Formats: sequence, C-alpha cells, structure tokens
Amino acid sequence: MNVNMNDKSKVVNLCDCSVSWARITSTGDEYIKPKGVVWIPNFEIEAQVANKTWQIAGTDGKGSHALVYIENPELREYLGFDNKEEKRVQLIIDEEKCKQILELKTFSVFKKHVESEIINIYEKRRIIDVARKIKINDYDKIKFLEEYCKMPFKE
Repeated sequence: MNVNMNDKSKVVNLCDCSVSWARITSTGDEYIKPKGVVWIPNFEIEAQVANKTWQIAGTDGKGSHALVYIENPELREYLGFDNKEEKRVQLIIDEEKCKQILELKTFSVFKKHVESEIINIYEKRRIIDVARKIKINDYDKIKFLEEYCKMPFKE
C-alpha cells in the first residue's frame, strides 16, 4: 500500500458536539465543529493513531468507536482500520448502525447489541437521538436505553 504521507485526508466529525485534540507534528490543536470537516495531513493522522488519540484511533487503535471518520480508504487500510482481505471494516456507530440496532425484533438480541456496540457517551447520545427521531414505540427498549445511556428518552 502506497500512501503519500504529505497529502491531506478529509476527516469528518461524527458527533453533535465539537471534537479537538493537540497536534503532535506541529503546534496547536485540531478542532472540528459538530458534524464538521477538516483536511489533516496523513503524517499527523498516523502520529495521532500511533499515540492512541482515542478520538481518531478509537477504543482499539483500529478506529472502533472513534469520534471522527477518515474519508480515505487507502489510509484507513494502511492504519489497520479496514482490511480488504479479512473483509473487516472500521466499526462506526452512525445513524444507520443505530437504526439497525433499534430495529432488532428480539429484546435480548437488542440488549446484547446495545451493550456490546454502544460504548462511549457520544454513541449513547446518538442512539437516544435516533430512537427519538424514528419515534421508537417499544416500552422495554426505551426503558433499557434510558437506564443504559443514563439519559431520558423524552427531551
């Protein structure tokens, strides 16, 4: 894989709040507005992943549960976030993934997926927001989400 580290990659904030971290290869901080986009040099992204900056590297160093998404397939594969041979892709809990979880029919399966896939506060906020948006009408799911996410379903 040949990734030019001097090129920049588009980085998208997946959250409804600002995300920031200190730069490693230069002075200052990186700041991305809610749902915003910035272009960051690949060498800076690589340095952030190597230093386990969780906003980019996620909980496992492979981008799982990260707050931002790198829109560069070659760089994601180079960093180990995706792997074509193993058919593994970065675990991102976006609105579509939340809808898939919320649409699970069996409560026990739903509960298992929420507990294993909805980890950080941003994902908890996201699944509650999606549940509100799609007007979920299942008392058991709503009660479980309120307890697990520690936030009310009703705004």
